[in-house]
Amino acid sequence: PSKDPYVVKETIDRVLDKCPDIVTSVLPYADYTKQGADQVKPTVDVLTAAGPQYMQSAVLLIMSMTFSEKFTYVITESLLRETVDYLESHGVRPEFQGHAYSGLKDVKDWLIDKGHVKNPPLMNIMAGFHGFSHASPLEPDPWNYVYLMTMMQTLSPNWVRGVCAGGRNWLPFTVLAIMLGFDMVRVGMEDSVYLYPHKDRKLQSTAEAVKVVADIARSLGREIATPDEAREILGINPAVHDAVRKRPIRAAE
Repeated sequence: PSKDPYVVKETIDRVLDKCPDIVTSVLPYADYTKQGADQVKPTVDVLTAAGPQYMQSAVLLIMSMTFSEKFTYVITESLLRETVDYLESHGVRPEFQGHAYSGLKDVKDWLIDKGHVKNPPLMNIMAGFHGFSHASPLEPDPWNYVYLMTMMQTLSPNWVRGVCAGGRNWLPFTVLAIMLGFDMVRVGMEDSVYLYPHKDRKLQSTAEAVKVVADIARSLGREIATPDEAREILGINPAVHDAVRKRPIRAAE
């Protein structure tokens, strides 16, 4: 694991070699000795200088917490606005991931209602993360399904609405999100180890999880966006499309 922005770029290079059309939404690994835009500048500066296809949007975790004496993440109105302004000035769309109603409401009150976020706002509900107690609940208890449905009501239909589900029960909650009409669901192995909640069947790859969810979505009548359609939905600059097409494939190492 590394927060070195050049390691992040090398990782994205390898992904783009295999999937040149992928829409990149990157967590700008933060320097937690600093706050606001200073936290994300190293990653943003390196990736946006490399080309717009490296960082089409950026994930911002909307929570304030202290993990240790050296690992503190603070969210205030001024710090969040400063970070968003820096991202948007570099052509990067902020993607807000809130673990609770309070975080999503902060984004609405501080930024959206005051016109500090370009349309459409990208809003994700975070739920059920491995080893992470600050996320929304994601247990096989009926109340938690009601909680997700209630959280959806806090998101405007004019926003791009998503769910980031992790933990043992990620698949049922992802299916629920698709059925409820969320625009996007995050799928992969960052916070999900097992494919099913009732079987000890481990995921072999993120691609396997994507295929399972894509098949379920289609069977429920939900279409899967193409890369260009995804850029349009997310409000990403169409010029990124041309940058992706012109990107040379690296020679095999």
